[in-house]
Amino acid sequence: MKTFVVIGLGRFGTSIARELSRLGHEVIAVDREEAHVNAIADEVTHAMTADIHDENVLRRMGVAECDCAVVAFASSIQDNILVTLLLKELGVKRVISKACSDMHVRVLQKIGADQIIFPEDEMGIRLARVLASGRMIDYVDIGGEYKVAELKCPKSWVGKSLRELGIRVNHKVNVLLVKTLGGSGETINPSADYIIKHDDIMVIMGHDRDVSELGDEH
Repeated sequence: MKTFVVIGLGRFGTSIARELSRLGHEVIAVDREEAHVNAIADEVTHAMTADIHDENVLRRMGVAECDCAVVAFASSIQDNILVTLLLKELGVKRVISKACSDMHVRVLQKIGADQIIFPEDEMGIRLARVLASGRMIDYVDIGGEYKVAELKCPKSWVGKSLRELGIRVNHKVNVLLVKTLGGSGETINPSADYIIKHDDIMVIMGHDRDVSELGDEH
């Protein structure tokens, strides 16, 4: 179990806090608006209304002992930058900050944010890649140059086994799961003898280049 502090309880911050708590982690949720704090109080370890600009307040919250702090608001760029800087100065192991523009990203990089989230930009890139792909339904970057993607199986694969298709050898990706459209079932970590059926959807993992190439095939 890890300890997280989430500062800013708009839709973005609230969803992060709730999911981290659901996954079994200790979550301190903080906002200046009492209504936002009350809305999530029963779902996290601690929820508090606080002046996030005050270094002493952050220190009393014990943020320095947290495994990670998420600055989940960007409506006020000045406040976002100040809180990020304070968290870094207080020695938080990992600080993740939300950004709202390219310039904002550059400033956060300068002051040492460990990770910067640019939701609107990232969602735009994600949608563009899916739209541009021949068969890709969705994907998730998993760090570095690797991704997990959901693809429609091409008609030419129907009736053939994974062994015949040689997906790992020919396409350099791993098949994690196959599910059949219409809810007839899922096969996790399918064997090499699995036969591709009409309307099968495949969840694969591999290098960004290899996944994209497979997604573009028709």
